[in-house]
Amino acid sequence: MKFIAGVDGGGTKTMIECRDVTGHVLNRQRFGAFNINSIGEEGFAALLQEIFLFLQSVGECEALCIGAAGISNPKMRQLVEAAVGASGIDKWQLVGDHEIALYGALSGRPGCALISGTGSICFGRNAKGETARAGGWGHLIDDGGSGYALGRDALTAVVRQWDGRGEETRLSHMILDTLALTNRKELIAYIYGGDKSRIAALASLVDQAAKQGDRAACQIIQREAMALCELVDAVAKRLGFDRGEVALLGGLLMHPTELRRAFAARLADMAPTIHCVQPCQDAAAGAALMAAAMLR
Repeated sequence: MKFIAGVDGGGTKTMIECRDVTGHVLNRQRFGAFNINSIGEEGFAALLQEIFLFLQSVGECEALCIGAAGISNPKMRQLVEAAVGASGIDKWQLVGDHEIALYGALSGRPGCALISGTGSICFGRNAKGETARAGGWGHLIDDGGSGYALGRDALTAVVRQWDGRGEETRLSHMILDTLALTNRKELIAYIYGGDKSRIAALASLVDQAAKQGDRAACQIIQREAMALCELVDAVAKRLGFDRGEVALLGGLLMHPTELRRAFAARLADMAPTIHCVQPCQDAAAGAALMAAAMLR
């Protein structure tokens, strides 16, 4: 049987969607993390072997699209190219995870995808097929409007309160109670003793505090909502959008958070002809749709 396939290579899991050549979904299969940095080259090569053995079991793959983060890593690309070459699949492409996210979210229509999770990025494509992105530079220099940014700003509120540079807030007490921190040494150990995910995890506390009317949390939400609007505005201007859709993706925008509410309100003021929409399909479906487009 001839089919097409899309691969959403994520940091914690890999999802594959297979469709027949008419576009009907045949099946979906889940595998482990598509992350060469966390599982190593040997583990990544083993994952690719699993994926292509599965594709061979389905039938004859006419086109394949693989979307993942970190595709600029030369070793990742080398291993993927070797695996695809050994499989005999002629039509294939390796693209960024933001590309398949947009394609799935709008089912291939022109528009933008705004993603706010641990990091943040906006990616768009217009009717001419031109693309543009803003953000996605990483937490050290960017990622405005992300979970990391909310968590970082929340911790800033804590240290400012302890120093006497800022007011006492409900948010600070929530963070200290949740993390069971009582002094400067423990706080520093928490901040610098792990990766960025532990900072981003505090975004939920910012959301809770903002819902309760905490001033510091509300200020953080408004500031980061504006950062997200700037991402959309930059992409829209570069692609010549005066109207269109922006699909909201990532944990902080796909749910009814205070950040989503504040962003939608600000965007409505800044660009009333650009409308926020829920994603139509996920990234794995987006990859499969991009594979189908290769046949056309």
